[in-house]
Amino acid sequence: MKSWLRLLGCELRRTLPRLLPLAMLLLLAVGITLQTLNTQRVAHNNLQNVRIGLTKLTPENCAEDTANLPPDVPADVFLKDCLDGLDRARAAYVNIEVGFTATAEQMAFAQHPLGAVGWTFGWLATAPGLLSVLVLAAFFTAGEWSRGTAVPLLLQEQRLWRLLSAKAAVLWLWSLLAAAVTSAGVWLLAVMHTRRAFPLHRMVASDEVSAYTLQRGGIGLLVLGVACVAAVGLAAVVRLPLRTVLVGVLVLAVAAWPVTAWLPGPVLADGMGLSPGLNVHDHLLTSAVGSAAPAPAAVRALPWVALLCVALWQGWRTRPRDLV
Repeated sequence: MKSWLRLLGCELRRTLPRLLPLAMLLLLAVGITLQTLNTQRVAHNNLQNVRIGLTKLTPENCAEDTANLPPDVPADVFLKDCLDGLDRARAAYVNIEVGFTATAEQMAFAQHPLGAVGWTFGWLATAPGLLSVLVLAAFFTAGEWSRGTAVPLLLQEQRLWRLLSAKAAVLWLWSLLAAAVTSAGVWLLAVMHTRRAFPLHRMVASDEVSAYTLQRGGIGLLVLGVACVAAVGLAAVVRLPLRTVLVGVLVLAVAAWPVTAWLPGPVLADGMGLSPGLNVHDHLLTSAVGSAAPAPAAVRALPWVALLCVALWQGWRTRPRDLV
């Protein structure tokens, strides 16, 4: 165990201070924070505008609009149509308000110190975070073979699984660092600007925030761990950075395709409670299109976990011939 920890420390020193991990960390933090600002502004303004519109659906407002009509427009007809349509317009605005309120409540989680963590995992455990893990695995694992630096490493540490597990652990620690930095950025944005400019934080209760963050954060940590292991394993098999990224992107695209609820992407979306209507607002993944899921997300995830375990076992069993 001590030798593995030394190997982990060595990989940390070789990986984290490099330009690529730092640049991707900064890109994720800035991108997620800016998207948070944009979604909160839109949610607040939409809700405010529809509520202002509701206050104007009155007979007095119809009379005021009638008084401001051009001379060639028949005032009596306009007033009658306006009054007759008040109930329909009010019902339509109420339906719109319900939808905008639900969206605003979801955006409000990012204005809570604990909710900012759950908000961050909505991005890191879906496409943006998974792609970042794939790129880093391609550069720091497949790149070892393409640059010829894998041979000295394997001469020093002949057990390949120890080296690859250390690399996967480093990627997972980088993911935790990205989550911490991005969560801090989202919370600072709330404290310094959005809580005052777009006040939404009072729309959610503390117990709702705790459940939200526990669900997203707990599943997100597990998903990132699995993604790090899978990305490092793929990079060790493919051995070329560009080819690793291309194969990984293809696999992610197929896995996230919402054609059936049994694919990994829809399973993850359901497990984390990601709303399809808020895709690209607080995450980048969607549930399957169509009917409800045939089984709970945990049940649908079991075949994929089993498949990954079989793939890892097969890679470990054939490592002298195929990987080293």
